[in-house]
Amino acid sequence: MNHAEVRHRCETLVENVLNRTGIPQPWDINEWLNCLERARGRDIDLCALTWEPGDATGAWQPRGDHDVIAYPANTSGYHQNHIILHEVGHMLFQHPSRCVLSRKEARRIAPNLSANAFTHLFGRAHGTVEEYEAEQFAHILHARVTTRSVPRSRNYRSPQDDTTASLAARLADTFDEP
Repeated sequence: MNHAEVRHRCETLVENVLNRTGIPQPWDINEWLNCLERARGRDIDLCALTWEPGDATGAWQPRGDHDVIAYPANTSGYHQNHIILHEVGHMLFQHPSRCVLSRKEARRIAPNLSANAFTHLFGRAHGTVEEYEAEQFAHILHARVTTRSVPRSRNYRSPQDDTTASLAARLADTFDEP
């Protein structure tokens, strides 16, 4: 896999899709998905599920006349957006959807392995390039549509010692926008 080529494909797709949909101000994933539905002429249904450790965190399933994206209900909004965008990446790249095994099927195939673990491993073992593409798409699009500035906490205090001040300066140089 050539990471630079994948990144370029993802940047191109993000640019193309945002040109077609625009970016809601302020950012709202549901409003953006409405725009994406209009641009594609195809509905997208979101399905919030309870996530448990070992479960896959998201899934995309194309249906005859619409797409379904499952995401965990019990995580932060930022993480939910990222997972949904990851699945949109699969959808827009037209990756083949994977069949996720039911717990019953997983127990039948590997009775000594946790069904959650087996399902998670099976779903992620294939399609490394596809997973990387979907993840890069989500990262690039998410960075474009959300603010990168984070307000200081209410209890912010400047570092008192030189070592802590030096570390804080290096972190600021690394993570702050130019």
